[in-house]
Amino acid sequence: MAELTAALDEALSGKGRLVMLAGEPGIGKTRIAQEFASLAEHRGANILWGWCHDQEGAPPYWPWLQCIRAYVESADTTQLSLDMGAGAADISEILPELTVKLEGLERPPAISPEQARFRLFFSITTFLKNLSRSQPLVLVLDDLHWADGSSLLLLEFLAREIAANPVMVVGTYRDDEVSGSHPLAQTLGNLVREPHFQRVTLGGLSRQEVGEFVQARAGVSVAETAVDTLYQRTEGNPLFVGEVVSSVNPEEMARDLTWIAAIPEAVRDAILRRLNQLSEPCRQILRTASVIGRDFELTLLRALNPEISEDEFWESLDEALGIRLVESLSDGLGRYQFGHALIQQAVYEEIPPMRRAQAHGATGETLEQLHQENLNEHAAELAHHFAEAGVALGRDKLVRYSLMAGELALASYAYEQAQVHFNRVLAAKEGLAVDADTAAALFGLFRAQHATMARHDSEESYDNLSRAFDYYASVGDMAHLVAIAEFPLSILIVAGKQTDSLAKRALEFVPEDSLEAGRLHSIHGSVQGMKDGDYQGARDSLDRALAIAKREGNAELEMRTLTSMAQVELWQNHFKESLKCSLSAMTLAVTTSNPRAEVSARYWASLSSSLLGDKQEIQRQASAILKPAEQLRDRFWLATAYETVARPLTRRGYWESAKKLNQLSLDLMPLDSRILLQRVIMEAETGNQSEVETHLERLEELMLQSDAGPNTAIAGLALVSPMARSIFGVVKRPNLGDSSIPAVLWSPSATPFFSSWARTGAALLAVMNDDNEAAEEQYAALKPLAGVVVVYANVDRILGLLSRTMRNPDQASTHFEDALAFCRKAGYQPELAWTCHDYADMLLARDGNGDSAKAVSLLAESLAISTELGMPPLMERVIALQEQAYPQPVPAPAYPDGLTQREVEVLRLVATGKTDREIAEELFISAATVSTHVRNLLNKTGVANRTEAATYAGRQRLI
Repeated sequence: MAELTAALDEALSGKGRLVMLAGEPGIGKTRIAQEFASLAEHRGANILWGWCHDQEGAPPYWPWLQCIRAYVESADTTQLSLDMGAGAADISEILPELTVKLEGLERPPAISPEQARFRLFFSITTFLKNLSRSQPLVLVLDDLHWADGSSLLLLEFLAREIAANPVMVVGTYRDDEVSGSHPLAQTLGNLVREPHFQRVTLGGLSRQEVGEFVQARAGVSVAETAVDTLYQRTEGNPLFVGEVVSSVNPEEMARDLTWIAAIPEAVRDAILRRLNQLSEPCRQILRTASVIGRDFELTLLRALNPEISEDEFWESLDEALGIRLVESLSDGLGRYQFGHALIQQAVYEEIPPMRRAQAHGATGETLEQLHQENLNEHAAELAHHFAEAGVALGRDKLVRYSLMAGELALASYAYEQAQVHFNRVLAAKEGLAVDADTAAALFGLFRAQHATMARHDSEESYDNLSRAFDYYASVGDMAHLVAIAEFPLSILIVAGKQTDSLAKRALEFVPEDSLEAGRLHSIHGSVQGMKDGDYQGARDSLDRALAIAKREGNAELEMRTLTSMAQVELWQNHFKESLKCSLSAMTLAVTTSNPRAEVSARYWASLSSSLLGDKQEIQRQASAILKPAEQLRDRFWLATAYETVARPLTRRGYWESAKKLNQLSLDLMPLDSRILLQRVIMEAETGNQSEVETHLERLEELMLQSDAGPNTAIAGLALVSPMARSIFGVVKRPNLGDSSIPAVLWSPSATPFFSSWARTGAALLAVMNDDNEAAEEQYAALKPLAGVVVVYANVDRILGLLSRTMRNPDQASTHFEDALAFCRKAGYQPELAWTCHDYADMLLARDGNGDSAKAVSLLAESLAISTELGMPPLMERVIALQEQAYPQPVPAPAYPDGLTQREVEVLRLVATGKTDREIAEELFISAATVSTHVRNLLNKTGVANRTEAATYAGRQRLI
């Protein structure tokens, strides 16, 4: 209690805590949790309880449902809506009654299974944190050793989110049941890494405490010998001691020592001794209740004991309640539970196996009758009872309810439980020909596996999908064929197989030019263009899909196809075409209020416009992408949105803001190659070499886990490893990305987009190695991309470096001039600074008429930018070149009156008549920062107001 109270103090002060009470059955975990909950409530905390079920029939997220339901039932509708926010629709997926409490909830947008579960976890966690803002929150989760896998994953997710919130979670579990293979063991292993987690292991009572316990419970003093024996045989376990004391008459206990010999070795025997003292009707209803489970509904219990009269039934229940074998649950729903799980277990195990099977069958059939109108809600429970009934009732009901329970588990993102249900169907059907039920189980199992398994472990799941597809093909079931082919994230490569082949096959079964054909062509075209590198085939398929979508007036298919076109065109380095397609998709998405389509379209629009250097379009997409991403609450798209907003900040050199957004992305997707690539650039430009090495190693790890062939991880490493080396000059592993370059360039399915990454990396290596022949090869390959950016490198600058390596300085000068113009127009300051440096370096080497003076000017500009933005590696390079350009190195101020680069940027915009807010939006900084810059530049220049500042800028030729 002292440790729990200390943790509560932390939680009440806003520092979330997670405490696990561990110990053997009966040691007092739940009792301590109850005492602690009373204390926490007295100190102003809101207490929510959830307990886990010891049988398979419990719904997914059962302990969490109880916590949330308890609050929902008592909360004011307005406050509940505020607490849950947009996440209410997600939570209603597992708590349907929420749709009654909060009218008008719309079904969340469809996303991939893995991301859908993230969205649910995000919404529940946000709700609980919102709840704690008005009143500190304590969650008690009892018997976590029985928790389903999804509930444990949600616990891990919440644990990472509560560190800065007044939330405390108390969990209890039996440590003797949690072995290395137990799901809770993995959860505990993950939780140990959280600094706000602690585990409290409970031990038994001491010998003295056992004596005190006996005297307090029995009301009599007993011989020391009896206390010694009781302590030895129970090891001080409070439940065991209590059961033994309760099974012996107090008079007998005080009169002599004969009862010592009867002290049972196990608590089960003590429990059975108590049961033997009960009436037969009471024992009968307890046996029936034990088959139902740890907790049970009174209506079901009564229906299963029709031969017991009404009076006897209530008397028997009172008898069990009187000696605390069962207790009433305070939910007002006529539910009871056994006083301890061991009591239910002992009663259940006394029933002969055949009788148990019959009892489970009777329970299942009675449940069917009682819940004919809402069988879905009891599907898992029904599946459990019919499974335990075995062959007595055949396999039909087992299969029916297991399929139903599996689909419900999928719908609530409980993928681990879904696998249990679908595997149960397949086991029941083993050795039989595939039929509709088997195919449904195979498809369901694939969906559950696909959401939880790593891609390189997914061959089994693909085989399940193929078997289901073959069955539906054999019976001509078009609806299921299309559903399989267009399953989200269907570009699944396994041992040379891919689900695109299923889309292609499914086209044979659907009417030509039908809406179904359009959906399949959209999928087929995506894979052709993005995985196979078949651009023409992709365009043919996507054009057909688009024509069908427009003819049918199907906006969803049109948006999906336009977005695929945008991606395929970008993969071909057709950036203007990509931008056009994505903008068309975005217009449709905004009109139809489709956040998934909008965030996807905005991403491709942002990417293509940033490669083209379209400043206005970049800003428009970066400022708008977060809203639909937050509405969607999809982990992938949230991370993508943060990365998208960070991209222009990175290109403009606003490192601090960019890194914060990038970290938000990494927190969501720690091994996303796009995000890691961005982070490498940020850390390299700002001189954090150790961080660069760390993130390059993560990128390499991701590459090794990826499928063979060109992809973002392999192409990314081919590019950023040479880029890091070119920035620092020396790196820990200079050849890290070398093998990735031929892996991309020699692949027959490599798209031009990824090839350009590898080409840029190879070009930088050719420059650093002064390899004229390699430089000529890469120059010819990259020349068609002049006027764009490859990731964060301006192609014209790379062409200038290659031209210098090829001993063609005049050609290099032309490319450097183009690069300067591009970077100035786009506002890509870091790349502008590097271009100034590289151009100056070439001019100093050429040493032609006027070259030295121009080099001095370029170096001054490069130093001003790199100093302003904080780019130590480039600053060192510039200073070194300045030493060559000047007999005596002197600092050359870039602008008059000591103005900095940023102050000049602000001054130029002030001169155009822009307000502080407009300047802030233009430069991606706050309005307060702009005001500071304006005040500083007025002081430095000695002008009185913005009008005079504009005149000053013109006089100094700064505009």
